[in-house]
Amino acid sequence: MELRVEFVEILKQLNRAEMEEGNVEGIEIEELRHFLSRSVLPQVTHDQIGKALEVLVGNGLAQELHDPEYAWDRGRVLTDRFTITTEGKEFLVRQLQRVGRI
Repeated sequence: MELRVEFVEILKQLNRAEMEEGNVEGIEIEELRHFLSRSVLPQVTHDQIGKALEVLVGNGLAQELHDPEYAWDRGRVLTDRFTITTEGKEFLVRQLQRVGRI
């Protein structure tokens, strides 16, 4: 599968997580892997997602959060997690418009 597709799918999940009300900001890598494996990337691994996130963070499309925060909806403290940036949302919209999926 094309690498750009992985980036778009990860950004979609980061955006979805941000849109959910009442949740802690950001999503963990393992949560991303779970959601992606149930969609168009069933074979994606933790390491592949980690590498893709490094690229997204490096290009300003995602942000890594390290501050521990208790997530009531998950029943535990979340530490390292990722969220989409404004630039990431703009990139996502452009990519979805290119393929006519908006």
